[in-house]
Amino acid sequence: MAILFLLVGLAMLVGGAELLVRGGGALALALKVPAMIVALTVVAFGTSAPELAVSVSAALGEGGSTEAALANVTGSNIANILLVLGVAALIRPLVVDRGLIKREIPALLILQLLIPVLCMDAVIGRIEGMLLFAVGLVYNGLLIRQALKDRSDALAADLEGDLPDPEPEGIMARLPAFVPAWAVHATFLVFGLAILVAGAQLFVSGAFTLATWAGFSERFIGLTVIALGTSAPEIATGAISAWRGETEIALGNSVGSNILNISMVLALTSMIKPVAFEDSGTWIDLTVANGVTLLLVPIILLSGRIGRVTGGLMIAAYLGYILFSQS
Repeated sequence: MAILFLLVGLAMLVGGAELLVRGGGALALALKVPAMIVALTVVAFGTSAPELAVSVSAALGEGGSTEAALANVTGSNIANILLVLGVAALIRPLVVDRGLIKREIPALLILQLLIPVLCMDAVIGRIEGMLLFAVGLVYNGLLIRQALKDRSDALAADLEGDLPDPEPEGIMARLPAFVPAWAVHATFLVFGLAILVAGAQLFVSGAFTLATWAGFSERFIGLTVIALGTSAPEIATGAISAWRGETEIALGNSVGSNILNISMVLALTSMIKPVAFEDSGTWIDLTVANGVTLLLVPIILLSGRIGRVTGGLMIAAYLGYILFSQS
């Protein structure tokens, strides 16, 4: 049964990611906003849903460990950079949008580097959680404002050029004229997200059962099965979007998910119940998360892309981190 869950979950991950990428790219075109904006908001929010569910459940559950919430966010953020971007870059080199450098990377750096500062007293309290949440609100407000500006500019350009709308194809050609295109694409995106999250749950369930049966330690299972399971939507989305040439979605989803993991998942968890920790391994994980986030800056600034060689090195670094954590 565990193997069946694993295989069905994997199939749902791939199928859900395909619907998500198709719907997200088409929705961006229909709304006349950059695909990066859709990836940083709707797609990133959806693929961060497993982290939110796991962390909030830990905070609300009787005797639940909020330290697991911090470990979940930290492990997922490491996987989103080294593994998700690494896999996507191996499939197709990722060209970095300049807006990502000006807006998203600084926001991610600020939030990621804030965590160890807030953890100096070995607890992230409700006030600290509100601070992280406030930073996230400011960032998302700026993002929405930029999206509205881009849409206004695109509409103005269409009016000046008097460009005809493209002829509908496929399923769009068979729909009634009163059904807006954006609603159809949004439906595909939502269904893709739902399938993706459900597939991740099945995948985690099957993998956890197999790992327990094989006799792996709880820490190793947490760092691999749980972290990889909650990052599975990002991995699947990144791989499919790179395969289809939608590299903006691959990059935006990974960076946007990390921002939301901190400003939403960790923030809301600590607002519900302060996140306290004593395990020294947590500081190692935080150091690694900060290090790989800082590593993005020279990679992006020096070349403006993440190539296959860099992607391979990122995957190797992630595997090294997992093996080191198990030792």
